[in-house]
Amino acid sequence: AEFVSAKEWMRICFELLELLKANKKAIRRAAVSTFGYIAKAIGPQDVLHTLLNNLKVQDRQMRVCTTVAVAIVAETCGPFTVLPALMNEYRVPEVNIQNGVLKALSFMFEYIGEMGKDYIYAVTPLLEDALMDRDAVHRQTGCACVKHLARGVAGLGCEDALIHLLNYVWPNIFEDSPHVINATCDAIEGL
Repeated sequence: AEFVSAKEWMRICFELLELLKANKKAIRRAAVSTFGYIAKAIGPQDVLHTLLNNLKVQDRQMRVCTTVAVAIVAETCGPFTVLPALMNEYRVPEVNIQNGVLKALSFMFEYIGEMGKDYIYAVTPLLEDALMDRDAVHRQTGCACVKHLARGVAGLGCEDALIHLLNYVWPNIFEDSPHVINATCDAIEGL
């Protein structure tokens, strides 16, 4: 990896974005994993910038693959390298981008497990906002984040933050959408 220039790695990153459109799941999975290896080789910032820009595309499959890639970069290089950029990106007032950030956080907390303990207090305000949003998909994805976060930090002394988040999760049980209800029940189960 050290014999290849960072510029060449970035060129490969841009070509990998095209592979996220592939019909075969194995190709998409390999492309997503490769982002983690490239981030390890050249550092996460440039790779993350490329991925976060990709959250703006219309193709849902590409956005989902991008969120998984962001989570893999976080797992590979450490969540502290990704979280500030993700939280900043959430401030963009566009539904697809915010949902992508929430999805990336959900995958990230699923992958990092116990390491979530160090970040629970940082992401709590963002999750509060997501769980109170008018958009049902925001609330559903916020519940998925809470579920993975709660499972990762269980028994690690973060009960105060988890109970605080439960107060935002609970009202979603009265939602009409079965998807939101299922996500809410999963979050409550995780708590």
